[in-house]
Amino acid sequence: MAMLAASIQELVSIKIKPRHDGITDQYNRIFMVKICLICAAIIGVNYFSDKVSCIVANGNGMDGAFVGSACWIQGFYVFDEMRDRLDESGYYGIPKNMDYDGINPLGQLCSTVDRALDKVTECQPMQRLYYLQYQYMPFFTASLAFFFYLPYILFKTVNFDIISLRDEIKDGEMSADKIFTSYFDRIVNNRRRMRYKSILNIIIKLMYLIANVLAFEACDSILHGDFRSYGTEFAKWVKYENFERHDHNLKVRAVPKPGNILLPPMGFCDIHEASRDVRNTHINTHRFICEISPHVLYQYVMLVFWFLLVIGIVISILGFFQHIMVHIASYIQMNRHDPTGKLYRVLTLREIDYLDILRLKSTSQYGTVLKKIREDRLDHVVDETEKLYPGKDTMF
Repeated sequence: MAMLAASIQELVSIKIKPRHDGITDQYNRIFMVKICLICAAIIGVNYFSDKVSCIVANGNGMDGAFVGSACWIQGFYVFDEMRDRLDESGYYGIPKNMDYDGINPLGQLCSTVDRALDKVTECQPMQRLYYLQYQYMPFFTASLAFFFYLPYILFKTVNFDIISLRDEIKDGEMSADKIFTSYFDRIVNNRRRMRYKSILNIIIKLMYLIANVLAFEACDSILHGDFRSYGTEFAKWVKYENFERHDHNLKVRAVPKPGNILLPPMGFCDIHEASRDVRNTHINTHRFICEISPHVLYQYVMLVFWFLLVIGIVISILGFFQHIMVHIASYIQMNRHDPTGKLYRVLTLREIDYLDILRLKSTSQYGTVLKKIREDRLDHVVDETEKLYPGKDTMF
């Protein structure tokens, strides 16, 4: 346990230091990755320590430990139609009368078979919702971290030049002449390569948004579509009085707990019993009510995850538009009818990024490189280009 606490503490800690990607990207590839791994660790402890228990009558000859293990493997279910029948429920999704598993034409609960096990045609079976998420939830939660880290892998690949430039400026090992020949030489860095890098950076911003949406949809898919509105329903539920939220008498509450809708803590389990010896063959079917205590922990984990994913979607959208606005600002600068506009017209978006880094990290080298660009391009290229192609967009 001490090792687990130390591991979680190490995961929680985030070092404050300059990073190559933006703050909106860091929320996803650092914070959300850590959250996924922390949640997986917490759920994992519960996965190995918590057990499932079922109500087993003393006279039926079934061993309680075997029933719990068999039900853990087989899964639990509740009836979906019972979510709006709280006054007829013993627990959420479970009728007070265990024989009731259908609804008749009058809308009343009924049994689909009679005492002779013959089918009752007027009684339509209710839909069973099965819950086996506890079997794979730690692995599912940990796997979501890959969604949030994948865009950063592409970022490191696409922006190796930006990262290299920052490191070289920081170390002070590269002169302004070397920077110009390495980063502003059109033979080394042709326009097509620059264009691809600019487009890929836009795609990376979209990938962070897609990662949040995919994670949200994945959670919603494994939770029968109830995850989508979980946070908003929980916000409505907390407005009820305390006794309305927590009273065990379901008649008191007008709506079920949002957590119970997402992952019911109690459920049915059907077990087929069969045995045979030399003299006798025994066959029977049992239906048990079982408690699924891991679901209580999962309810709160998924609640936190719901809000963080929504925040992540908003932050990713802001990061995408902020990135687009930077390019729009460069386009506006390019269309100015002054020396600044002329300079921007002979630069690509990637080269503008290089200059911004130089301006922020090393003003002396920025001035020298800017002078070389003017000498190399403005004095020989711009006048002829504007004569042949007035207003031509060269920023890409």
